[in-house]
Amino acid sequence: MSRYLLEIGVEEIPSSYVYNTKVQLKEKFEKLLNDNKLTYDSVNVESTPRRFAIFIENINSSTNDEIISVKGPSKAIAFDEDGNPSRALQGFLKGQNKTVSDVIIKDFNGSDYVFVESKEESKSVADVLRNNVYELVKSISFPRSMRWGGKSIRWARPIRYFLSLLDDEILKFDAEGIRVSNITKGHRSLGSDHIVVDKIENYEKLLRENYVILSYKERRDIILRGLNKHDMEKGGEYMKDEELLDEIINIVEYPTVLIGDIDQKYLSLPKEVITTPMKDHQRYFPILDENGKLMPYFIVVRNGDDNHSENVVDGNKKVLVARLEDAKFFYEQDNKKPLEAYVEDLKTLTFFEGLGTMYQKTQRLVDLCDKFISELNLGEDIKDSLKRAAYLSKTDLVSKMVIEFTELQGTMGKIYAKNSKEEDRVATAIKEQYMPTSSNGALPKSIIGIVLSMADKIDTIVGLYIIEKYVTGSQDPFGLRRQALGLINIILANNIDVDLKDLINDSLIVYTEENALPFDYDATMNKIIDFIKERLKNMLIDNGYRYDIVNSVINGDETNILNIYQKVTALDQFIKEDEESLSYFTRIINLTKDSSDEQINEDLLETDLEREFYQEVINLPENPLNYMEDYKNELKLIDKTSEIGNKYLDNTMINVENQELKSTRLALLNTLAKRIKRVFDIKEIVR
Repeated sequence: MSRYLLEIGVEEIPSSYVYNTKVQLKEKFEKLLNDNKLTYDSVNVESTPRRFAIFIENINSSTNDEIISVKGPSKAIAFDEDGNPSRALQGFLKGQNKTVSDVIIKDFNGSDYVFVESKEESKSVADVLRNNVYELVKSISFPRSMRWGGKSIRWARPIRYFLSLLDDEILKFDAEGIRVSNITKGHRSLGSDHIVVDKIENYEKLLRENYVILSYKERRDIILRGLNKHDMEKGGEYMKDEELLDEIINIVEYPTVLIGDIDQKYLSLPKEVITTPMKDHQRYFPILDENGKLMPYFIVVRNGDDNHSENVVDGNKKVLVARLEDAKFFYEQDNKKPLEAYVEDLKTLTFFEGLGTMYQKTQRLVDLCDKFISELNLGEDIKDSLKRAAYLSKTDLVSKMVIEFTELQGTMGKIYAKNSKEEDRVATAIKEQYMPTSSNGALPKSIIGIVLSMADKIDTIVGLYIIEKYVTGSQDPFGLRRQALGLINIILANNIDVDLKDLINDSLIVYTEENALPFDYDATMNKIIDFIKERLKNMLIDNGYRYDIVNSVINGDETNILNIYQKVTALDQFIKEDEESLSYFTRIINLTKDSSDEQINEDLLETDLEREFYQEVINLPENPLNYMEDYKNELKLIDKTSEIGNKYLDNTMINVENQELKSTRLALLNTLAKRIKRVFDIKEIVR
């Protein structure tokens, strides 16, 4: 049993890349070992900002060579009457690089077949790793990557060295001139840049002696202990933020948690104005009191030890105070005039080249929200407030605060709207229009916020598709996938029964009226529908629904997002409960695939069985299909005819010569086929 350690020494890698890189490294090493029939106990990956470390425990190669047996043609066609090899056998042997002397005759399912055997020698652990490690590392993908030094490899950041040890011995491999040895580096400023690792078991200890804590979990625990310690000292609680915590863990190698204070005067600012510079710009944790109000403290995680900690805190405080002074000045200046006064300034702010200004977008949103009121069957009581929210929706983009702190778009709009005595629901909607801000982010809750958010997303997607800024492959520079996914999640979370075509049509009309843009209506409509449905398809598959079930619903003409989701859910549950029913459905669909017959002539029915089946079919209740349970019950109703239906199909010729009788029988089956097709396309189901 062997142990292998690979360290990839890199320049500081973006924290957002770390998790996915670790997952890829683990999966690819496991696949490499499995494909080469090497046994192992585990593959573990750890990281710091400047390294990825892969540990493979108890790796071992097979001690026995493997015999590979390949089946060829049957003995009957492999040799002619004189026992000479036929063309079929000669072609088989040529493909396997074998001769007639290698042929073995063995029984296969009761008949004699030709087989040839090859011995595949077991591969050594060293050979497999030596020949594959660098190519594996090269295969790791990133959102953005770079090249350096004329090498063929592309990585998130330049790789400076490899540490490669198999059973404590250096395992060399060709890495285009990148050093492969038993030498690693410690902390950039506190540790040595030349650490010789004599044994794998000493690796983490040597790093720790040089101010590098390799374990993600241990760094997390150190930071949490420090946060909780300072909480207790100040009688508060740090503002929980898992994303910030994860980012900090991935940008420090030796965390030390320190606390500083700020002047009480800054606490008069809105909470978001203080926490945004702290968290988003400086990566500090604010501290809250028992009522959730900010306390005059900040917590910073230093990448280093506690030497000269006072100087570190003072330096961070100076940076933060400068940020807060800017925020205080911007806030005071912005509040010197009401929010509505900023609308005119939107004429100077471009929304997107070819789509006009933010002022024009505002006008489109007002018109679009007006149309959506009727599309969504909303009451007139929200009309004025909704249009007001749309009119003011982008005003904060030209405020000094948002120009400096772009993360506060919408948030400052809400604050400034309240300061300007706008309705609370108008102010809330201005913030909610941008929700969700991430794939799993919170959704808008107010009716006005929901409608405005939908309108904003539709306007952006439609506009960019009008000017042919399509999403292609992995390229999505304008974040349209996120916009589409946000729209889908809003519709599903609120059970909004609306045809996607109607929403897109409204937006296309508004663009025609407001911007007078020329475009191919049908082509643009179809491209947008396909794009949004593709996002819905991927989301459903990611949520665990079978791809064939999703395809059987989404590949049709249905453009109501809620209906698609309900059909997929209903079909998924139905198949899990009774997949055998699909055989009956398939018979019906296959028999009627070329038929459009609809008229059933009851007088032509010939047998009691046929008349009984007819009565069973025509007596099925016609229920409205509005909810998931409706679609599921519809499939169950059709399935209730399966017992007599299968008996009928087993004993009745459908495609008879008598055209009138054939038409009647096909029409009878079409009655069921149409109901099946209302829910899904059975041809897409894989069985």
